[in-house]
Amino acid sequence: MSQFTGSTFGSYSRVYLIILGAIFLVVGIGVAIALGNLPYAGGGMLLMGGIFAIVGAILIVAGVIVGRGASSTNTLLQTGIAGTATITGLTQTGVFFNDNPQIQMNLLVQLPGEVPYAASHREIVPLMLLGRLSSGAPLAVRVDQMDRSKIAIDWSSTGSVAPPAATMAGMPQMAAAAGAPATAQPDESLAQVQAALTGSSGGMQVAQPFSTPDQANYTVEQLRAWLRQNGLEAKAHIDKMEDTGQVVGDERVYKMEMTLNIPGQAPQQLPASAAMVPVAKSYKLFQGMDVPVRYAAENHDLLMVEWDKI
Repeated sequence: MSQFTGSTFGSYSRVYLIILGAIFLVVGIGVAIALGNLPYAGGGMLLMGGIFAIVGAILIVAGVIVGRGASSTNTLLQTGIAGTATITGLTQTGVFFNDNPQIQMNLLVQLPGEVPYAASHREIVPLMLLGRLSSGAPLAVRVDQMDRSKIAIDWSSTGSVAPPAATMAGMPQMAAAAGAPATAQPDESLAQVQAALTGSSGGMQVAQPFSTPDQANYTVEQLRAWLRQNGLEAKAHIDKMEDTGQVVGDERVYKMEMTLNIPGQAPQQLPASAAMVPVAKSYKLFQGMDVPVRYAAENHDLLMVEWDKI
């Protein structure tokens, strides 16, 4: 199915509909001409021939319409803006083409330099490609330059889109510089992450992501779990934010400056750093908002935003 595109079924349908319509049309006209003058049965033959001709004409028109849709999809795949889309909902419509189901998809579309937006897309998907819809990986898409609601899935590139990786989501104080790496592999310790950040930060001081030696050996995912269990609840105010336009897995990279507000304590301005925001939440994000966080009591720079509460 490597050559499958969003227009494949439309192209096939166009050919079948036009051929079938032509057959019905020719048979209908032939019956009407050849048998329309039969005594007693001529009227019935004319009626049958007329029905066949009408059905044939309808099938031909349908084939032309479907063909135009396939051509539009091909054009969109060639000229549309390249982006990715995260699936937020799937529904089977009950329509099938050769046992391949039509799927209604709710998408969160992200284009370079633009705020992600919600959209819907309906397409017949081959059985062999259904697994890509439920894998959790983003889909490669092409979007019309003038109408953002017109979307085509670029199946040829979807398989190469990186799946969601374990990233520093919700932990803005683990990265500090504009050029700092935004991701961490599942087996990377915090010490390794900090070394990578320091090496790429252009000489800027990187905030300490841990306060005890044993935490240096934590992976990023282990630290998230530690903060969920041991971190203290507070609020953080987003003083300044900038969308970098970069997307990693299912998360979008922002540069943020935040102020930590702990009850009973003076507000604490945290170092400017990179923040990984789940794409499904990024459309709710705005400068000046307050977000729920969990922070380490002994190291306020170590915190995670609780995106699931936003």
